[in-house]
Amino acid sequence: MSEKSFSIITKKFKNNFLLKRKQFIIDVSHPEDANISKKELQKKLASIYKILDPSTIFLFGFKTHFGGLKSTGLGFIYENLKAARQIEPRYRLKRNGLIEIIKGSSKQRKERKNRSKKTRGIEKQKTKSGK
Repeated sequence: MSEKSFSIITKKFKNNFLLKRKQFIIDVSHPEDANISKKELQKKLASIYKILDPSTIFLFGFKTHFGGLKSTGLGFIYENLKAARQIEPRYRLKRNGLIEIIKGSSKQRKERKNRSKKTRGIEKQKTKSGK
């Protein structure tokens, strides 16, 4: 495989101290390819901003412009993994490979839901966790 050539431009770069992250809009110019994978973009952003752990970079919401050549999306760079796990939604954590969501069968989920309807308070939390 040949080396893919693409360029990255970040716009509206902002330090969000309360959420312990840097947030920005990312423009990716990729004239030779249809799209660029998020893993490649993470690696390139990590080298640009000198980040040791690329798993603290979350990229999402990419839209390819009409005719290709350019895509635009959003990105967050967290200070550490602890902050990312606290703030990011579970589906984005799963996309980045930071957690693994275990689902039972649909019948098990329905039974657990109906059991939790019959209980209140602390017992309800026990039935939801599957204990």
